[in-house]
Amino acid sequence: MNVLRIALKEMKIAREPQMLVFMLATPVLLILILGTALSNAFNGSTTIGDIRVLYHNDGAEPALTEQWQVFMEEAERSSGMVFEQVKEGMDGGQEVTNNRYTGYVEMDGQGIRYDGNSRNSMENGIVQGMLSAFTDRYRLSTTAAKLDPAYESKPFVDDGGSYVLESSIQGARQPGSLDYFSIAVTTMIILYSALTAGGLIDSERKRNTAQRLLASPVTKAEIFAGKITGTLAINAVFVIIVVLISKYMFNAYWGENPIMVFLVLFTEILFALSLGLGISYVLKGNAAGAVIMVIIQLAAFFGGGYMPVASTTGFMREAATYSPLHWSNEALLQIIYSGDGTAAVHAMMLNIGFSILLLAVAMISMRRREGL
Repeated sequence: MNVLRIALKEMKIAREPQMLVFMLATPVLLILILGTALSNAFNGSTTIGDIRVLYHNDGAEPALTEQWQVFMEEAERSSGMVFEQVKEGMDGGQEVTNNRYTGYVEMDGQGIRYDGNSRNSMENGIVQGMLSAFTDRYRLSTTAAKLDPAYESKPFVDDGGSYVLESSIQGARQPGSLDYFSIAVTTMIILYSALTAGGLIDSERKRNTAQRLLASPVTKAEIFAGKITGTLAINAVFVIIVVLISKYMFNAYWGENPIMVFLVLFTEILFALSLGLGISYVLKGNAAGAVIMVIIQLAAFFGGGYMPVASTTGFMREAATYSPLHWSNEALLQIIYSGDGTAAVHAMMLNIGFSILLLAVAMISMRRREGL
């Protein structure tokens, strides 16, 4: 009963205008601003540049030369690709390295070799796909020629087919800017609740009510449990409201599995509260708040709070794996858009595991102190 009374007292913080503005108005405005300003990053369109292919053919295989000529004519006609024969003194591989060509094809008695330009990955992929189709047809024609010599000089091209196949498919749903930032801002605001948790006990000390609490018929464990329960409950209510606002005001897509979505969010709330409490017992006063703020900012910056992690590379991508914000964002994106709960289970286990560790640190520190 004492735990419930303390929890209800903590929940009354929702009546404070500052708390309402921070937990409701701030995330809604951030979702709107970031989702609108960065909408071009989620438009899903890509421009394909010019495709220029350099090639060298020593003429050792007449059948290959004949079919290659037909292939080039068809590719230039149907896809706008440009093929250029290597000139004397030119180094095909170096030309590709210098980004002058999409790729370099070399044909001799040993077969076909291709050296692609990694800096133009999409154009390079198109060339590789078309060359793969060409080599498959060439192998088919050589095999057929062994069975019937009449096919030796008959390229497998005039069969109504093409080396380029255009098709339209219904791909998996992808998050738009408002969809992504509805998730990212919600998880980021949850992490900011660590600041509130960091001041749960410290506020009692500053108001000189800590001694009165200890003098009352309430144990330290009940005080601790009541404060965590109340703060967890009020933050959960705020998160539910933010999710509903983003869903019905901004049409953000939260998937078809709300139970798993909210489980991930609630375990992140538990982690954030545990982080704040744990640090507040390890450090004292303003130092605890400063450290918590630094951790939150780093987690948000590297974890996708301001830009999608998928668009980063190198150190930024590696650092994201250590961000608690990234765990939750990745889990939510996979649940919502792939229906895969593996990342969600992983994120929940990490959140709960670190929560237990941090709460244990806080409880041990509380027991060793004379006061709260």
